[in-house]
This record gives sequence, structure tokens and C-alpha cells, in this order.
Amino acid sequence: MNAAGLALVREFEGLSLKAYRCAAGVWTIGYGHTGTVDHKKVHSGMTITRARADSLLAADLAKCWGYVNSVCYVPLTRELNQNQKSALCSFAFNCGSNNLKTLCQNRSVEEIAEAMLLYNRVGGEVLPGLSRRRQAERELFLTEEEGETFDMKTLQRGDQGQQIKVLQKLIGGLKMDGIFGPKTENAVREAQNQLGLKTDGIVGPKTWQELLK
Repeated sequence: MNAAGLALVREFEGLSLKAYRCAAGVWTIGYGHTGTVDHKKVHSGMTITRARADSLLAADLAKCWGYVNSVCYVPLTRELNQNQKSALCSFAFNCGSNNLKTLCQNRSVEEIAEAMLLYNRVGGEVLPGLSRRRQAERELFLTEEEGETFDMKTLQRGDQGQQIKVLQKLIGGLKMDGIFGPKTENAVREAQNQLGLKTDGIVGPKTWQELLK
């Protein structure tokens, strides 16, 4: 799973070192982990460390990554790039392998991207948080793979989204909040100056090309 996908999962799952009931009423801990911890079901009062939360997330995502790379669940998996697979991994983490299979069966890449948006309900009720997550996953799914810089969207102050997080990750030393604010703009200007580029604070094709080298 790439950096943009991992950032998406961490953002929407959030971190809780103490067990809580999710919107569906399931006991959850860490980064959206359900099931068991050290052979014990997640339950009221359970607590874990940050390191344990990270290890649980890694294991959960590895399982989801396996589903994404299986033609039984995602028939088009061999045609997908890392952004598309990472978006589907986030989807599977949140919605489960059966919904992943239903989402991808007999659908083109374009149809999968649109159908993602339908998975935003719990008990028939639309949840704003799920709607935002599906939109973010769709955006990542439709983003050209890192390295294809000629297709990277031009970014500037005021923009928001997953590509901003990729930018913040590449520059380093910034909070990956997905918001192109003053700190990100200043960091872009400093990077452009060091790279011998025009220091306008706007991330266009030339800036992307240099950052992704």
C-alpha cells in the first residue's frame, strides 16, 4: 500500500488506544481494528500501546492487500496501478472482502470508481464520514500513479485532498493533513529554491517532476 493510501486509512480510521463501539456497534481499537488482540476479543476496557496499534494495522492491511491482489475478488487487479490498489485496500479495510468482491465483479475501472460512492450507509442511513471516505478513496483511485508526473494535478494554496498529502510526504517535515496552507506553501517555495525552480509556491509539472525524482 502506498503512502497516500496509508495516510487515507489513518486519517479516516483515527487512532484509539482504548476500545470503543464503532457506528455499527462493533467493539474496535487502534486504527479500526476489530476481532481479537493477543487471542482476546476486543472488549470494553481493553487498552493497547501505539506500537501494538501500528502492528495490528499492518497485519489488517496485509490481509486486505491480499484480497485486492486476488482475481477472485478484483478481476481487473493485474491492470490496476498502486493508487487504484491502495484505494481498494482502504475500501476493503472499511467495508470487508465481500463488499470488495461485489464492488469489483463485472465492472470496468470507471464503473468501480463510481460504484464506490454507494457504500456510505450503515443500517440504511447515510453517514457523512463514510461519504467523505468514499470520495477520498475515489479520488485516489482516479489519481495517476506517482511518477506519472505529466498528469499530476497542479496544486496551490487553498487546495485540499489526497494529492496534497502526497506532496507533503515528498517534501517532508510537514503534517500530512491534506490542506495546502501557508506552511505547505512556504515549504514548496523553499523546495523550489533548492531545486533551481521558479519560487512561486505553485506545484506544477516541473515541480512534480523534480520532487518525484
